[in-house]
Amino acid sequence: MAQSALADDRPHLAYALSRGLLQENAENGRAHYYQAVALGGLRAYDRGRRAAKRAFRHSRSDTQRFAAATLAARLSFADSRLTRSQYWLRRAVDYAPSEDARTRTVTAFKNVRRRNPLNLQLRFSVTPSDNVNNGANSPYNIIEGVPLVGRLSPAAQALRGVVATSDLRAAYRLHRGDGHETRVTGRGYLRRVSLSESVPGVDGGDLSSAIVEAGISHLRAGTAPDSLWHFDLEGGRTWYGGHPLYDFGRIAATRRQALGDRMRLGFGGMLERRQGQTRANADTTALRAFGSLGLKMPATGGELGLFVQYRQTDSTGTNRSFDQWTGIVSYRLGRQLGPAEVKVSAGHSRVDYDSYAVVFPVPGGRADDSWFGGITATFADWDYMGFVPTVSLTAEKSRSNISRFDVDETALSIGIESAF
Repeated sequence: MAQSALADDRPHLAYALSRGLLQENAENGRAHYYQAVALGGLRAYDRGRRAAKRAFRHSRSDTQRFAAATLAARLSFADSRLTRSQYWLRRAVDYAPSEDARTRTVTAFKNVRRRNPLNLQLRFSVTPSDNVNNGANSPYNIIEGVPLVGRLSPAAQALRGVVATSDLRAAYRLHRGDGHETRVTGRGYLRRVSLSESVPGVDGGDLSSAIVEAGISHLRAGTAPDSLWHFDLEGGRTWYGGHPLYDFGRIAATRRQALGDRMRLGFGGMLERRQGQTRANADTTALRAFGSLGLKMPATGGELGLFVQYRQTDSTGTNRSFDQWTGIVSYRLGRQLGPAEVKVSAGHSRVDYDSYAVVFPVPGGRADDSWFGGITATFADWDYMGFVPTVSLTAEKSRSNISRFDVDETALSIGIESAF
């Protein structure tokens, strides 16, 4: 009778019948569902959402859970609770009865996200590493082949441990117009280190860091088809070892553009000013420029990526001014390997310090060469509420004319990211 009342557009009667059913059995999931639909018809959206939540809790099958979660999302959307609507659409994805229903639910989630002025992104990872402190691979400090300075302290050598990171980014849309959008942004980043064994003079807290920043972001469509400009103005503070390290302000501009159906181009630049908060109190100006190219490979379905970056840092502090070139090649496989989507990458970086001193000035300065690579597996089939696990294996080898900076690291990172 309650179902027939809803079909006849008689929500008052359906609500009364659902109340009677729930007086008989408060765990009747179907009665909670009918009540939620009736309350939605009466525009009591918040009460309806709570009834849909109870229907979800007391559902006896995945089909019922999918229907209840989808209803809760619709009622939340009608009540202008867009973040809550996104939450319930994520719950619905887990119980979609077919791939087509899952696709429709993901599409609905993306549509709500586009309308929601609030956007939240969270990344979390745990990384066992054989070099959590970027320490040297030898106890000796050899400069240009000559052991002038002697042995390094244990804290300056490679230390084993586990690194846990969390990165929360938030953006709130202030204004949207024809082809442009402005947001306020914020970020909180935390890196915690736990050492595998006790080392004199250092503990995990000494190697941990944190970043807090806020800013404003402006997006504008370019004149070319499928192109976008992204402008950022940000400021914040960085902590290291539990103490303020420096305050910073930066301005950045990025351009993304499609070059045909299979190629995408990106380029941009950033200017950052840092004001030191340590005893050394070194102020630094950093300039960064980059270019990237993505190419879809029709023969394999994969995607090839190329990335080049130049960074210049000028500082009033000793040994802090350098020039750096970095190049990275990546390839995302066009098909899954078992349950995993796989991406591989490799790159090289060159850092030059024109002036560098270790007790005495080093003739010719310091020069570091780094080779690095990695493989990342994303287990897209093992999702929960649209979040999927990722596993990355990375390795890096750096060689320098100052052996303190001969660094080797291998790390295995386990993380979680959103699939949509």
